[in-house]
Amino acid sequence: MLHLKLEPKLQVASALGIPYPYLTNDMVKGNFSNSRLALIEFRRRVSAWQHSVMVFQLCRPVYARWMDAAVLSGALVLPGYEANRSRLLAANWLPTKWDWVDPLKDANAEIAQIEAGLKSRTQAIAERGYDAEQVDREIAAERERERLLGLDFRRPGSPAQGVQALPGPAEDEDDDTSGVDGGDQADTETIPENQEG
Repeated sequence: MLHLKLEPKLQVASALGIPYPYLTNDMVKGNFSNSRLALIEFRRRVSAWQHSVMVFQLCRPVYARWMDAAVLSGALVLPGYEANRSRLLAANWLPTKWDWVDPLKDANAEIAQIEAGLKSRTQAIAERGYDAEQVDREIAAERERERLLGLDFRRPGSPAQGVQALPGPAEDEDDDTSGVDGGDQADTETIPENQEG
Protein backbone atom coordinates (compact mmCIF):
# COMPACT_ATOMS: atom_id res chain seq x y z
CA MET A 1 0.00 0.00 0.00
CA LEU A 2 2.87 2.34 0.80
CA HIS A 3 4.29 1.73 -2.69
CA LEU A 4 1.06 2.95 -4.32
CA LYS A 5 1.19 6.21 -2.35
CA LEU A 6 4.88 6.82 -3.02
CA GLU A 7 5.06 6.08 -6.76
CA PRO A 8 2.83 8.94 -8.02
CA LYS A 9 4.77 11.43 -5.89
CA LEU A 10 8.05 10.14 -7.30
CA GLN A 11 6.69 10.46 -10.85
CA VAL A 12 5.50 14.02 -10.21
CA ALA A 13 8.88 14.96 -8.70
CA SER A 14 10.69 13.45 -11.67
CA ALA A 15 8.44 15.22 -14.20
CA LEU A 16 8.93 18.59 -12.51
CA GLY A 17 12.66 18.07 -12.01
CA ILE A 18 12.31 18.62 -8.27
CA PRO A 19 13.96 16.21 -5.83
CA TYR A 20 11.35 14.12 -4.04
CA PRO A 21 12.26 15.30 -0.51
CA TYR A 22 11.86 18.96 -1.53
CA LEU A 23 8.58 18.40 -3.32
CA THR A 24 6.99 16.43 -0.47
CA ASN A 25 9.00 17.76 2.48
CA ASP A 26 9.69 14.11 3.35
CA MET A 27 13.36 13.93 4.34
CA VAL A 28 13.21 10.37 5.71
CA LYS A 29 13.59 8.43 2.48
CA GLY A 30 17.12 9.46 1.48
CA ASN A 31 20.59 9.69 2.93
CA PHE A 32 22.65 12.88 3.16
CA SER A 33 24.87 12.20 0.12
CA ASN A 34 22.01 11.38 -2.23
CA SER A 35 20.00 14.34 -1.00
CA ARG A 36 22.95 16.68 -1.49
CA LEU A 37 23.62 15.43 -5.02
CA ALA A 38 19.97 15.84 -5.93
CA LEU A 39 19.93 19.31 -4.37
CA ILE A 40 23.03 20.43 -6.29
CA GLU A 41 21.48 19.37 -9.59
CA PHE A 42 18.17 21.00 -8.67
CA ARG A 43 19.90 24.26 -7.74
CA ARG A 44 21.77 24.27 -11.06
CA ARG A 45 18.48 23.89 -12.87
CA VAL A 46 16.84 26.65 -10.81
CA SER A 47 19.82 28.99 -11.34
CA ALA A 48 19.66 28.44 -15.10
CA TRP A 49 15.92 29.13 -15.00
CA GLN A 50 16.45 32.29 -12.93
CA HIS A 51 18.95 33.69 -15.42
CA SER A 52 17.43 32.54 -18.70
CA VAL A 53 13.75 32.98 -17.89
CA MET A 54 13.23 35.28 -14.92
CA VAL A 55 15.98 37.80 -15.70
CA PHE A 56 15.99 37.84 -19.50
CA GLN A 57 12.30 37.26 -20.18
CA LEU A 58 10.70 39.06 -17.23
CA CYS A 59 12.96 41.34 -15.18
CA ARG A 60 14.83 43.04 -18.03
CA PRO A 61 11.76 43.86 -20.18
CA VAL A 62 9.77 45.06 -17.16
CA TYR A 63 12.70 47.20 -15.99
CA ALA A 64 13.15 48.69 -19.49
CA ARG A 65 9.45 49.55 -19.77
CA TRP A 66 9.41 51.04 -16.29
CA MET A 67 12.49 53.16 -17.06
CA ASP A 68 11.03 54.32 -20.42
CA ALA A 69 7.71 55.22 -18.79
CA ALA A 70 9.42 57.06 -15.93
CA VAL A 71 11.59 59.11 -18.30
CA LEU A 72 8.76 59.85 -20.76
CA SER A 73 6.40 60.95 -17.97
CA GLY A 74 9.03 63.21 -16.45
CA ALA A 75 9.03 61.32 -13.14
CA LEU A 76 12.71 60.51 -13.74
CA VAL A 77 14.99 63.07 -15.38
CA LEU A 78 17.97 61.50 -17.13
CA PRO A 79 19.67 63.87 -19.61
CA GLY A 80 20.71 62.04 -22.79
CA TYR A 81 18.52 59.03 -22.02
CA GLU A 82 17.69 58.37 -25.67
CA ALA A 83 21.36 58.42 -26.74
CA ASN A 84 22.58 56.34 -23.76
CA ARG A 85 19.54 54.13 -23.21
CA SER A 86 21.40 50.79 -23.33
CA ARG A 87 24.07 52.01 -20.90
CA LEU A 88 21.46 53.42 -18.51
CA LEU A 89 19.42 50.22 -18.65
CA ALA A 90 22.45 48.08 -17.74
CA ALA A 91 21.81 46.38 -14.40
CA ASN A 92 23.23 43.50 -12.42
CA TRP A 93 20.58 40.93 -11.59
CA LEU A 94 21.74 39.17 -8.44
CA PRO A 95 19.63 36.29 -7.16
CA THR A 96 20.31 35.28 -3.58
CA LYS A 97 22.92 32.63 -2.78
CA TRP A 98 21.83 29.15 -1.83
CA ASP A 99 22.55 28.18 1.77
CA TRP A 100 24.00 24.81 2.74
CA VAL A 101 23.84 22.64 5.82
CA ASP A 102 27.26 23.74 7.11
CA PRO A 103 27.76 27.44 6.30
CA LEU A 104 31.11 27.57 8.14
CA LYS A 105 32.65 24.96 5.81
CA ASP A 106 31.21 26.76 2.79
CA ALA A 107 32.58 30.10 4.00
CA ASN A 108 36.03 28.58 4.60
CA ALA A 109 35.96 26.99 1.15
CA GLU A 110 35.03 30.34 -0.39
CA ILE A 111 37.85 32.09 1.49
CA ALA A 112 40.28 29.44 0.24
CA GLN A 113 39.08 29.97 -3.36
CA ILE A 114 39.55 33.73 -3.04
CA GLU A 115 43.04 33.35 -1.51
CA ALA A 116 44.03 30.87 -4.24
CA GLY A 117 42.88 33.28 -6.95
CA LEU A 118 40.14 30.95 -8.18
CA LYS A 119 37.42 33.48 -7.37
CA SER A 120 37.31 37.20 -6.70
CA ARG A 121 35.71 38.87 -3.69
CA THR A 122 33.42 40.65 -6.14
CA GLN A 123 32.22 37.32 -7.52
CA ALA A 124 31.76 35.83 -4.04
CA ILE A 125 29.75 38.85 -2.91
CA ALA A 126 27.67 38.84 -6.11
CA GLU A 127 26.85 35.15 -5.59
CA ARG A 128 25.37 36.12 -2.24
CA GLY A 129 23.10 38.60 -3.99
CA TYR A 130 24.91 41.79 -2.99
CA ASP A 131 26.82 44.53 -4.79
CA ALA A 132 30.56 44.45 -3.98
CA GLU A 133 31.00 48.23 -4.14
CA GLN A 134 28.15 48.79 -1.70
CA VAL A 135 29.47 46.09 0.66
CA ASP A 136 32.97 47.62 0.58
CA ARG A 137 31.57 51.08 1.36
CA GLU A 138 29.60 49.64 4.28
CA ILE A 139 32.66 47.78 5.63
CA ALA A 140 34.81 50.92 5.37
CA ALA A 141 32.16 53.00 7.16
CA GLU A 142 31.80 50.38 9.91
CA ARG A 143 35.56 50.14 10.45
CA GLU A 144 35.84 53.92 10.65
CA ARG A 145 32.99 54.04 13.16
CA GLU A 146 34.60 51.23 15.19
CA ARG A 147 37.93 53.08 15.15
CA LEU A 148 36.34 56.31 16.36
CA LEU A 149 34.51 54.50 19.18
CA GLY A 150 37.44 52.26 20.11
CA LEU A 151 35.61 49.07 19.12
CA ASP A 152 36.88 45.98 17.29
CA PHE A 153 34.51 43.12 16.52
CA ARG A 154 36.85 41.16 14.26
CA ARG A 155 38.38 38.00 15.66
CA PRO A 156 42.12 38.11 16.33
CA GLY A 157 44.26 36.65 13.59
CA SER A 158 41.59 36.84 10.89
CA PRO A 159 42.41 38.41 7.51
CA ALA A 160 39.83 41.09 8.36
CA GLN A 161 41.94 42.08 11.36
CA GLY A 162 44.38 43.86 9.08
CA VAL A 163 47.70 45.11 10.39
CA GLN A 164 48.40 43.71 13.83
CA ALA A 165 49.05 46.06 16.74
CA LEU A 166 52.67 46.66 17.69
CA PRO A 167 53.78 45.12 21.01
CA GLY A 168 53.61 47.39 24.03
CA PRO A 169 56.51 48.19 26.39
CA ALA A 170 55.76 45.25 28.71
CA GLU A 171 55.83 42.83 25.78
CA ASP A 172 59.16 44.30 24.53
CA GLU A 173 60.80 43.57 27.90
CA ASP A 174 59.55 39.98 27.83
CA ASP A 175 60.85 39.54 24.31
CA ASP A 176 64.32 40.82 25.31
CA THR A 177 64.73 38.27 28.11
CA SER A 178 63.57 35.27 26.08
CA GLY A 179 64.48 36.45 22.61
CA VAL A 180 67.50 36.15 20.37
CA ASP A 181 70.09 36.83 23.09
CA GLY A 182 68.91 33.84 25.13
CA GLY A 183 68.98 31.66 22.00
CA ASP A 184 72.54 32.77 21.17
CA GLN A 185 73.72 31.85 24.67
CA ALA A 186 72.21 28.40 24.30
CA ASP A 187 73.95 27.94 20.94
CA THR A 188 77.35 28.98 22.31
CA GLU A 189 76.99 26.54 25.19
CA THR A 190 76.29 23.60 22.89
CA ILE A 191 79.19 24.27 20.55
CA PRO A 192 81.94 23.34 23.04
CA GLU A 193 80.02 20.20 24.07
CA ASN A 194 79.84 19.10 20.42
CA GLN A 195 83.58 19.72 19.99
CA GLU A 196 84.50 17.68 23.06
CA GLY A 197 82.36 14.70 22.07
